[in-house]
Amino acid sequence: MLHADRVWSVSEVSSAEELAKNLSEATWCCCQAFQITDHPRYVWLNDSTSEDGAQEYAVCRIGLTKGDILQIETITFGWCDYKKSLQFIRETLNGNDDDNEWARKVSATIETAEEHGRCGHCA
Repeated sequence: MLHADRVWSVSEVSSAEELAKNLSEATWCCCQAFQITDHPRYVWLNDSTSEDGAQEYAVCRIGLTKGDILQIETITFGWCDYKKSLQFIRETLNGNDDDNEWARKVSATIETAEEHGRCGHCA
């Protein structure tokens, strides 16, 4: 994860399909993060260098202890179509990325939209 000092605003989506559509068909603020309602252990954190750059996301697994976050993948969704995005998301949800050799603990401040308000990255 390139931006450990960033504060993310997490939005819940209802399904892997909705997340794939969001990540493959739109450009998001650099502080945007997503979780799928039925899969709260995983979060996709926008790790892009700017809104104009390729949309890159750090895929993280949230542990049972508060603050226990493991980055298990990084995906440049800006280079993926819907079908490829959905494939990557489903692989994560199936646990395929959980044991990546390079996975590492990260620090991330993740807030609800209400907690986050507006920051310098917000549109």
